[in-house]
Amino acid sequence: MPTTYRRMHHDDLDGPSWDGPRRDARRRILICSTPRSGSYLLCRQMINAGLGLPTEYLRHATRTALSERWSIEAGDDAAYFDEVEARRTSVNGVFAAKVQWGHYQRHRGLRERWLDRADLIVFLYRHDLIAQAVSWQVSLATGLWSFDDTPGPRAADVTLEPSEFTLRLAAILREHNRAWNALIVESGRPALAVRYETYVGAQADLLRELARRVGLGDGDWTVPPAEERDNRLPAEVEEARVRLLAHARNAAVAQAPA
Repeated sequence: MPTTYRRMHHDDLDGPSWDGPRRDARRRILICSTPRSGSYLLCRQMINAGLGLPTEYLRHATRTALSERWSIEAGDDAAYFDEVEARRTSVNGVFAAKVQWGHYQRHRGLRERWLDRADLIVFLYRHDLIAQAVSWQVSLATGLWSFDDTPGPRAADVTLEPSEFTLRLAAILREHNRAWNALIVESGRPALAVRYETYVGAQADLLRELARRVGLGDGDWTVPPAEERDNRLPAEVEEARVRLLAHARNAAVAQAPA
């Protein structure tokens, strides 16, 4: 089990140092999430706890890197699912992965391979959809997606100017949450709905619940320290975020039924 907390960027998890010998998964945890829901915080905490090696394995950059290293042909979902599970199962037999709704839409095979075989599905959602939408917009506009300044993908047509775009993102998040809820209920698998706002204040409590739900004993994992909030947005971006949030909240009130 880990003894030193590692705060890794999600790009780092694509590297070969995280590949293990082929193992059979005895417990499977699937994190179902939406953008800017705190899901990579949960991934880092789980990795440090020894609860699998979750990341967005169906993210394009991740899939490309792993498929090339493992000699998997592009588009061969079945082979990729097999290899990810075998190479990224932790020593205590836990396989964990994180998926966004868009991943499911593009890779329906993940339902049979991961969702319908999950010992536990964790549905991570954010109660404050407007704040989540603002965070998503900031990341799309700036390419800042993590706790550090590692550059990520940007959307050329997204800006930090207040507009109706923020509420459109909130509507997308609301729809993706509904879709996840319906699919999880349909799957019939054991599930745990986790509100981000509660989780960040009680990180160890959730890890204990995950370990309990999949039948891990105290010696099979460890409780890592909680991560403190670390906002490294440049000052001008933080100012723009505050403006976006205020504008979107006022717009939501104005659009609410009387």
